[in-house]
Amino acid sequence: MDPRAAQCENVNMAPVKKPLRQLDRTFLKEWREVAGLDQETAAARLQVSRTLLSKIEGAKSPYSQRILEAAAEIYKSTPAQLIAVNPKANNSFWPLFNQAEKLEGKDRERVREILVASLR
Repeated sequence: MDPRAAQCENVNMAPVKKPLRQLDRTFLKEWREVAGLDQETAAARLQVSRTLLSKIEGAKSPYSQRILEAAAEIYKSTPAQLIAVNPKANNSFWPLFNQAEKLEGKDRERVREILVASLR
């Protein structure tokens, strides 16, 4: 087949649009709120626009590793927590865990012993 003829045949074909996979929900918004930041302030610290942060929080735009790591540092969490843990859930241990992580010395040892004993 003549290559020029093949090009002409394909000219009228509409491009096939592939459906985008729905982005998974994250808990970036909840962690931002627990950190006491509004979107404008958080976006400035993350060096992104407020609009982009809103889209990322609403699962309308994907996040990058850079944004995830920066958000974890700003929100005092880990990248994994931002994706998987809702810090506002009433039955969540994460707020308690984060407070316990800040303990030192005998207080830290006592809380750890209580948890270990409770989980046996």
